Amino acid sequence: MSQLEVRDLTVTIGASTILDGVSLTVPPATVVGLLGANGAGKSTTIDAVAGYQPTRSGSVRLNGREISRLSASRRARLGITRTFQDYLLFEDLTVEENLLSAAEIGLRKNLLRDLARFGRPVDSAQHRVENILDGHNLTRYRRTPVEQLSLGWHARVNLARAAAQDPQVLLLDEPAAALSLDARRAVTDTIATLRDHDGLGILLIEHNLDVVRAVCDEVYLLDEGRLIAHGPTADILELPQVRAVYFGEQPDDTEFAAPVGAA
Repeated sequence: MSQLEVRDLTVTIGASTILDGVSLTVPPATVVGLLGANGAGKSTTIDAVAGYQPTRSGSVRLNGREISRLSASRRARLGITRTFQDYLLFEDLTVEENLLSAAEIGLRKNLLRDLARFGRPVDSAQHRVENILDGHNLTRYRRTPVEQLSLGWHARVNLARAAAQDPQVLLLDEPAAALSLDARRAVTDTIATLRDHDGLGILLIEHNLDVVRAVCDEVYLLDEGRLIAHGPTADILELPQVRAVYFGEQPDDTEFAAPVGAA
């Protein structure tokens, strides 16, 4: 799996600076959280990484390769996979058919890469789907149309579909939004599987802090387009700015200003 490195990423729209020198790293087999208030620049960050949002300056590297000048489609072929809050599933197709459509994309995307690995045979799309159905506990729903599933299972199928594309790095935009506690736990288990079993580096935007606590190895905190803190999840969640945004608590009169990288 690959490492994602973002350095000094700046995004401007008109006269407004949306991101101001954002730098972060997503190692393999690691879930990195990206927190901040609404409008802090979280979704803009992953859009810029994925190539959907033009940048003014900065660099994006995948496993040491500079990809900042590549289009979103070329970045996707290299393994940058972004999910959206709107699941974009084929509602009238079964779970298996949804996964197969994604696996076929991944197969075409990685055909030359895999053949170059000492002539190793390329796994079939069906073989990959079978592994994902089993690994994500979806086998019993394989022939169920997605439209018949609950919102929680929609979320799980959405993550499984992303995994079927054979990504190198996953960019997850609020995968547990509007879900019940039980559904969030299921999504948490799925994210952990993607990290621990598939070895993926994952950049996660999530407002449900129970999910953040459960799966994030480290967290970056954004405020008005700037990174203001980075460190272990438990430490960052105790910062006054985080508690103000997520719990409605007011910080002390002396405002905490943690340098980026502070633990």
